[in-house]
Amino acid sequence: MNRNRQLGLASFLTVLAAILASFAIAVALIFVFSKNPGQTLYYYFLGPFLSRYALFNMLESSVPLMFTGLGIALAFNSGVTNLGGEGQIFSGALVAVVVGIAVPAAPRALGVLAILAGGTLAGGLLAGFSGVLRRRWNVSELLTTYLLSSGVVYVINYLILGPLRNPQKMTIESVSIPARFMLARLAPPSFLHSGLLLALAAAGAVYFLVYRTHLGYELRASGSNRQFARYGGINVGQYFVLPLLLSGGLTGLGGAVQVVGRYRSCFTDLTAGLGWNGIAVALIARNNPLAVVPAALLYAYLSAGAKAAMINSDVTFELAAIIQAVIFYLITAEAAMAFFRRRLNG
Repeated sequence: MNRNRQLGLASFLTVLAAILASFAIAVALIFVFSKNPGQTLYYYFLGPFLSRYALFNMLESSVPLMFTGLGIALAFNSGVTNLGGEGQIFSGALVAVVVGIAVPAAPRALGVLAILAGGTLAGGLLAGFSGVLRRRWNVSELLTTYLLSSGVVYVINYLILGPLRNPQKMTIESVSIPARFMLARLAPPSFLHSGLLLALAAAGAVYFLVYRTHLGYELRASGSNRQFARYGGINVGQYFVLPLLLSGGLTGLGGAVQVVGRYRSCFTDLTAGLGWNGIAVALIARNNPLAVVPAALLYAYLSAGAKAAMINSDVTFELAAIIQAVIFYLITAEAAMAFFRRRLNG
């Protein structure tokens, strides 16, 4: 137990050191490229907290990151890799729209449940298919999750641009679900909605599944050493399929929550890198489902700070993107190295 605590403390200190070093690099870049570094630093680091509206919108932007981070963390805990978050969250959002417009007369609670279930099922099936390919024909899920996701994105874009496009809108977006299916706003006029509570509940549920159930034990055992797990009587084959099914389901649920929580419809750039950002969140959290919550908040904070700096100072979009890239490459580098080192040794 003491050794586990020591390892946990060392892991935490490593992440903290990476975060502090990343912030130092961000400060240095701002001093080099900004004509008014004091103002830029002020808005970059304090901008998200300067108004109630900005703060709650920052919290709202962390919600999809929590779902994608949870999905990726669950997959990593089981020793499989899910690189298809973009397609899974996108498919979850589109299916949520389709379900929403298919049941316009359903009772509100039942309609919302059907929409969320549809998005979860869409993401789960898309990722689970890669698990089936890995189990049956030993096709790497690292490749199939990415390739299937990339293909699905083009299909969904076609549907939004064509059969499902809303002709009454000037913007390129799908038809909208009924307004009564939208989740309650927690702090209007901000976009923060009750999907945040659902994300927190999902984090607790995934933590309980992974660390407090027999299924979670077998899942982690298979992820740590499949040969040892096989000798222990565990059917390791199912832990190629089940973790990806659950991982994709969580990610697809994030897409559905985006629809019923904020947008009401689906549009071509809805994912905005959420699938890839979820990988960064999971790595920062060291694949701990509860730690995904602060990791997602950190990512949302940095994104909100970059937007505030761009609006109120001379920071350009390119410089803000460079700062974010430096921060997250540095934060995730050690975590990624440790993860792949364990996979190679295992």
